[in-house]
Amino acid sequence: MAGHVLRRAAAMAVVLLIVLTLVFFLMRMAPGSPAYLIVGADATEAEIAQVERELGLDRPLFVQYAAELGRILTGDLGDSIFTGEPVVDELMLRLPVTLELTAVSLAFWIPLALLAGRFAAARRDTAADAAVRVMGNLSIAVPSFWLGALLILLFGLYLPGVLPSSGWVGFSEDPLGHLRALVLPAFVLGLGTFGVTASTLRVSMLEAVRTDYVRFGHAMGLSERRINHSLAFRNSLLPTTAVVGQLVGVMLSGSVLIENLFNLPGMGRLLVDGIRRQDYPLAVGATLALAVFFLLANLIVDILYAALNPRVRQKFAGA
Repeated sequence: MAGHVLRRAAAMAVVLLIVLTLVFFLMRMAPGSPAYLIVGADATEAEIAQVERELGLDRPLFVQYAAELGRILTGDLGDSIFTGEPVVDELMLRLPVTLELTAVSLAFWIPLALLAGRFAAARRDTAADAAVRVMGNLSIAVPSFWLGALLILLFGLYLPGVLPSSGWVGFSEDPLGHLRALVLPAFVLGLGTFGVTASTLRVSMLEAVRTDYVRFGHAMGLSERRINHSLAFRNSLLPTTAVVGQLVGVMLSGSVLIENLFNLPGMGRLLVDGIRRQDYPLAVGATLALAVFFLLANLIVDILYAALNPRVRQKFAGA
């Protein structure tokens, strides 16, 4: 197990290096310069050149990249060009919003998906099964930006006061208002996970029904309810857990769109602000932070899957 974790950690380091390289050069290739935004439209070329020297943007591109890489390897993400605050402090301020949004979305959608998937598998090829599959396909097919914009219009124009259509309220300021502000973005962020999770569990349970241990349960005279719960459902949770872990990473990435759509002060909003203002350290730091959490979510799922699956656990033990 330890060897597997070390190999995954090495792979994560390579992925993060690729992400850093892509973000660094893509940001530098974008037209314009943060110096123009700092000094203003009426600045002279000499003033712009002076700001670029102060920011180190006049140096060769690969020299800038080497300096950026060396600084990040020491744990220093630099300071924001526009606010002057350390990027790490900016990230720590925005991180709780993104994590809370993801957690609330998962807490709402995953239990519903497990119930729906189990319900559909127990009623295979019935109208109830077809209804669950249709709802699952719709949840995957509906674009989140379209649904989010529709809900903002609905609750902002036609149902004002029912739920906040956008914005953020701190928990310490108004606990109830804080939770109400999370309802719509959490609903939109996790909607797609419902269909994927429910479909995965349904298929896994239907495959489990054809296994030898389920046939043995029938031969022993166990009730259909007990077979579905104790045998099919429990064994189907393993592949479903792996899928949910992948979805956590996808949701963290999807928070970029949702936070900007609903005006939430999370890491996704910070990333877009950094790109829009060409705040290079901020954009790189926010991208790396999201990539780290995406990779960590996948690593945790791998470890849990190995711990829960005896065959995988024995494989790692013998490696």
